Amino acid sequence: MRKKQVGMGMISAFLVLGSVIIFATIAVKLMPIYVDYWTLTRIINDVVTEDRDEDPTPAGIRRDLSSRFITNRVEAISLRDIKIGNDKKGVVIDARYEKRTPIMFNIDAVVRFDEALFVVPRS
Repeated sequence: MRKKQVGMGMISAFLVLGSVIIFATIAVKLMPIYVDYWTLTRIINDVVTEDRDEDPTPAGIRRDLSSRFITNRVEAISLRDIKIGNDKKGVVIDARYEKRTPIMFNIDAVVRFDEALFVVPRS
């Protein structure tokens, strides 16, 4: 009999493997949601920083967003769900939303994106 054992036991190996599988499943399920959010914020930032000849209007911003949503295949949020309105500083784009996705069995993950509030400044 050895005086000192080397390696991991079978139960410990299964626990580690189970933990890795659970975290990998969560990552695979949540990654597309975050990629869609990063695409959405990049599109809106492009619209916000775009040079314009005239003051922005909510209808013009909605047209710009619509064409970019189609080009970039944004499906996480509909353009109807984005609130676009006037403010003292400019046109406000409120794209805050939450997304629910099933993880496994009857466990769902709810991801909220509260940082998606942008202002297109007036000239």
